[in-house]
Amino acid sequence: MSKVAYVREPCAANKKQLEDLVSLLGQYTNIGITKVENIASKTIQRIRFDIRGETVLRIAKNTLMKLAIEEAAKKDKGLNKLLNYITGSCAFILTNGNPFKIANFLEKKKIPTAAKEGQIAPKEIFVTARDTGFAPGPVIGELQSIGLKTRIEGGTVKIIEDSIVCQSGEKISKTLANVLGRLGIEPFDAGLSVDVLYTKGELILHDELIIDFDGIMSNLIKAHQEAFNLSIEAAIPSKENLPILLSRTRRHALSLAIETSFITPETAGNILAKSQLEAMLLAKAITTRDPSILPPELLAAYESTTTTTQTTTTTTTAETTTSESKEEEDEDEDSGMSSLFG
Repeated sequence: MSKVAYVREPCAANKKQLEDLVSLLGQYTNIGITKVENIASKTIQRIRFDIRGETVLRIAKNTLMKLAIEEAAKKDKGLNKLLNYITGSCAFILTNGNPFKIANFLEKKKIPTAAKEGQIAPKEIFVTARDTGFAPGPVIGELQSIGLKTRIEGGTVKIIEDSIVCQSGEKISKTLANVLGRLGIEPFDAGLSVDVLYTKGELILHDELIIDFDGIMSNLIKAHQEAFNLSIEAAIPSKENLPILLSRTRRHALSLAIETSFITPETAGNILAKSQLEAMLLAKAITTRDPSILPPELLAAYESTTTTTQTTTTTTTAETTTSESKEEEDEDEDSGMSSLFG
């Protein structure tokens, strides 16, 4: 079977455009095909402005695009793989940068747009149940003609059931376009998608180019946080968690020393205060049975010491709480993504 014959002798203007296209194909390592059907020229100009400097968008007739690919394929035969994707209104999108970056950038730049009569739906159109706000009349027939179930309630027409009113690949009818417009539904996105991209002898299709970078980063942060917390709980030392482990160990050691009355320069004050308080509590317990046993001056000393000891204990507790809060803050800071990189 012979190949489709393309125009081999273009006019002077087309010849110059063909030469430019061949030159571009030779300058860029990543060559994509994008559809420009149903996209306003204003939108295309905005996209060109957004990607300037790193990426080139070049619109041309399909015949010239195919001829340019055939010519460039004399140096890189793999380019011929793009020929089957040049259908409808197409354009080249070329970059030497990260092709995944530009593909995802273009996806995020898309804006909602209304459906137009005669347009081929790139995806299903879904209408949810709602109060349309329309008064009863001919509109009921229009809604029902596109497959919507309705009823009149409270003086307005209500859509009572979620429905798919157009399948992917179907043509938008005039009635459907009008109804969606009246409902304020903009089912499609205006912008460009990299349908297929050729790089280093291989083709990458649209779905393979689109990556959820935010989701991946969120999962990395979550995984790092969980690993960091596990290393703290299991006391597995690392460069990132060592300061927190040492701080936690010191705090636990001080608490144990105070509880067991093990005197060190750091615990002596707390242990003596604790012992004095216990002695005074014992004295108080004695006086409840026989107040005459303890002299008045000792009771006065008890009241004074109790107040001082309680203040000291409160201060110590506050300091411990502050220390624990600071440790938790340090854990949160150290468990950030920066610790992944040392």
